[in-house]
Amino acid sequence: MKRKDKLIWYKDEFEDISREIKESDSLSYYYFLRIRNFKLQNSTPESEEHIQELTKKAFVLAKEDKIKEAINQLIELEGVAIPIASTILAMKYPDKFAIIDSRVIKKLGRPEWLKGYLNKPEIYENYLKVLRSMAKEKNMLLRELERSLFE
Repeated sequence: MKRKDKLIWYKDEFEDISREIKESDSLSYYYFLRIRNFKLQNSTPESEEHIQELTKKAFVLAKEDKIKEAINQLIELEGVAIPIASTILAMKYPDKFAIIDSRVIKKLGRPEWLKGYLNKPEIYENYLKVLRSMAKEKNMLLRELERSLFE
């Protein structure tokens, strides 16, 4: 998206949200996320080209199952830590990657991972290997296993 297009989107989105919540006495979850995403959209200095370059490299690495390397590519993007990077990979390859989450880390009984899971790719790699192993053992898809761990 070119800068001019971003500015148009940004202005229109602000006006749309503002108009839609003007009479509300509180925010719904939907509008909360929409406002947060609005703010985040405008706060990144990343160019379209840089995003495409890094994600392309990350997707090649992920396809080759180079977990840490793929994560390292994505966390080069401004504002991206491992939770967002893992979400990008899980959305691109849902049968191969999982979204790291502190609640799942606790359920796995790995409290030592909690201090570094936001910025240590090796923790994500270990997390993913544990989940893949569990999914295989239970004959479940990775996404099914993830959902079951949130119940």
